[in-house]
Amino acid sequence: MKQYFAILTALALTAALLCPTAGAAGGPTLRVDKGSETGTTQLTLQNLGDREINSVQLELTLWGSYPQASFAGDENSGSYSYCKVDASSRQTTVTIYIDSVKTLNQSGTAPLGTLTLGSGYAAPSSARLTVLDHGLSDSPEGSIPVQADPDIPTGQPPENNTTNPSSPSDSSNSDEYLIRTVSAGHGKVSVSPGRAERGERVTITTRADSGYRLSELTATAGGRQLELSDRGEGRFTFTMPGSAVEVQGTFAASEPAGLPFTDVAKDIWYHDAVRYAYENGLMAGTSVSTFSPDLATSRGMIVTILYRLAGSPNVGGSDFYDVAAGKYYSDAVAWAAANSVVSGYGDGRFGPDDPITREQMTLILQGYARLEGRDVSARADLSAYTDAGKVSGYALESMRWARAVGLINGTTPTTLTPAGTATRAQAAVILQGFCENVVSGE
Repeated sequence: MKQYFAILTALALTAALLCPTAGAAGGPTLRVDKGSETGTTQLTLQNLGDREINSVQLELTLWGSYPQASFAGDENSGSYSYCKVDASSRQTTVTIYIDSVKTLNQSGTAPLGTLTLGSGYAAPSSARLTVLDHGLSDSPEGSIPVQADPDIPTGQPPENNTTNPSSPSDSSNSDEYLIRTVSAGHGKVSVSPGRAERGERVTITTRADSGYRLSELTATAGGRQLELSDRGEGRFTFTMPGSAVEVQGTFAASEPAGLPFTDVAKDIWYHDAVRYAYENGLMAGTSVSTFSPDLATSRGMIVTILYRLAGSPNVGGSDFYDVAAGKYYSDAVAWAAANSVVSGYGDGRFGPDDPITREQMTLILQGYARLEGRDVSARADLSAYTDAGKVSGYALESMRWARAVGLINGTTPTTLTPAGTATRAQAAVILQGFCENVVSGE
């Protein structure tokens, strides 16, 4: 467990979001209140604003020796926490690490958990905070004010002490040195441990964002580049010198693999949508090397795509006499009808091989969105289109919804062409918008 949190610690040191320094107006503060049991205090971050915070590193300095100090994270936050204690006869440094998949900040406040000192109440004399958002932005650390319950003593500094505990330094003691990480974006760089002694092996872990790759990685101490050993899978190691180290990673865009389709040009308006549909398994080519973007899309094709998107659940047979068993669309049609995603023509036919019209496609997509629990109440005014009156009665609301959420545009500035057939290229564009903005939307 301790090794696990060491990784989280390295992640926190990798990319910090700067908190305003102590005394800054409106900046974060640490609230310290008495806990329910003797010797415990409740720690709460306040004045966080509306920033998204997923991880916290909080370094507390307390006058006096508290070697039995421990920390337990807030049980309602769903987070993982770990505490490192460095106690001497003069003062104690408690470093708390918290990592959560959920946002810790709730309306500007983040309840952190319970600090137990084991020998009575004491408030920290200073606090240094590092917080991370979900994007793990990179910035230095900062000091924040401590607001303690009046009944909790802060303690007194030892006599002749000349150390300012709130001043940042490159090491927590004389044997360890700070390892600072910097990323230029499009990826993350973390180190383990975050502070190390001279001669200790330090591991760097890099992870590029989707579509990017690590292009350069350096570890520098005193203007000198350290030798890095490539351990594979984005991990590197170096030997810690007797000084602080800065690790910097740069990420560059990867060259995407080309589509196998010779009839989809790179600069055509539907290229990215075809790539999305192909790479996500929504649409395949009509042959190994062709996509046939101008070919009409059938009703059977569309329900099959949505059936795959739903995970291809087990279904029974359908009641449509024109949907034979064993066809590529047989299960999809049965699933769509059973879940009210789409119905047939009302005369016992489904028309799986019929070209799907634009208005029919909006009706099917709205049915799927409703099945997924999405809000389908949005409606657009279609009066600006001269052929709005040609929209079939059964599809009027779905056309208004699809226009409101941006799934369809006019075929011209003044026409919708509701009865026009949707080509495979148009279907790819609509499906990409549907998956990214409706199905995956919040």
